[in-house]
Amino acid sequence: MVKTNVLVIAVKNFRGKEKLIEYYLVLPDGERIYAFSRRYTDNTYKMCRGGVRLNDLLTKKSHDTAIMYLVKRMKFMLPYLKEEYQVA
Repeated sequence: MVKTNVLVIAVKNFRGKEKLIEYYLVLPDGERIYAFSRRYTDNTYKMCRGGVRLNDLLTKKSHDTAIMYLVKRMKFMLPYLKEEYQVA
């Protein structure tokens, strides 16, 4: 869990061979940090396009496998992001 109010936003990237969604962390001071990219799915894009709190994303439960893979990836990346960018 993260103590500060960090948002996760999604940006479409259709430039390459595959359709991708790039996920960014938005820190309270407005700084945008690239987190990772995943294949495009409509449900994950709709959930994150306006911004979703990181803590809400980490505790999300759904029957949609794409959303659960996103939660799993974010939990995997969180220790790195905390250490590298002092997100906590």
